[in-house]
Amino acid sequence: MKYTINATVFGNAFSVPSAVADKHLKIATHTQLKVLLYFMRNISEGINPQKIAAALALPESEVCDALAFWAQCDVLISEQPKEKSPKTVILSNDKPTRADVIRRGLEDEHLTFLLREAQLKFGRNLKQNESSLIVSLYDDHGMDVSVILLLLQHASREGKCNITFIKRTATNWLSHGVETVLDAEQLIADESRASLAWQVVSSAFGIEKRKPSDRELELSNLWINEWAIDRDMLRAAYNECVDKKAKFSMAYTAKIIENWHKEGVNTPQQINAKKQTSSKKSTAKNNYGGYDVDLFDKMLDKDD
Repeated sequence: MKYTINATVFGNAFSVPSAVADKHLKIATHTQLKVLLYFMRNISEGINPQKIAAALALPESEVCDALAFWAQCDVLISEQPKEKSPKTVILSNDKPTRADVIRRGLEDEHLTFLLREAQLKFGRNLKQNESSLIVSLYDDHGMDVSVILLLLQHASREGKCNITFIKRTATNWLSHGVETVLDAEQLIADESRASLAWQVVSSAFGIEKRKPSDRELELSNLWINEWAIDRDMLRAAYNECVDKKAKFSMAYTAKIIENWHKEGVNTPQQINAKKQTSSKKSTAKNNYGGYDVDLFDKMLDKDD
């Protein structure tokens, strides 16, 4: 049977890049082609994976995979959201005066509520510098009432209802771009996990209880929460460092752990097996008389 194109269908048509037919038609799946035709037909509506999934009766995960495929083919441009990077925030020492606090409390009912709740959480009347800081966070830094309340609750929970802790924590939150309660809770959770990770690391390395440096917290979080390094491996890395350096070095130990991670060494047994293999290779380089072959060659070259 022969077929010819029905020219009338071109009365209402849309464009598809030639590269799709020329380069990608052979490798694209039927799902990827269906997704392509849909967003090309509805290009003015933008690309919404949820909407495409509903229109084509496909799982949203498959639609996302298809969109990723067309992005790899340069048919789409992937716009990855930029990660928030910490910014430098300095809380000014020029805080509202007592008269300013009273005035703002009378002007703004949200601030009145906030100051009253702060007193309840502290279980006492606020000091002047505390009430001034709260007003400054609300007025000058635009911190939401709910976020400030969570900040005060966090201070109370930590048993640190003092101006130093509140100011330091507020500065940290603002530096990390905290805008909502969810942002703040996520940051608290991340810092808690990092703190627990440091406890594991410091215990394995025999480090006396002290406040870790930012780098030590970063490494601890990486090893425990991302690479899932257990205490036995940490202890093995510590022993390896001390055996080679005759003292403990965090930087040297970090390099050992990094090398093991790259090589897929995850247990002390694998470490021992690796050492035995290395020892055999080293022995194989020596001749029957116990000479180092490489060194012997160098001596001959020197004599020449």
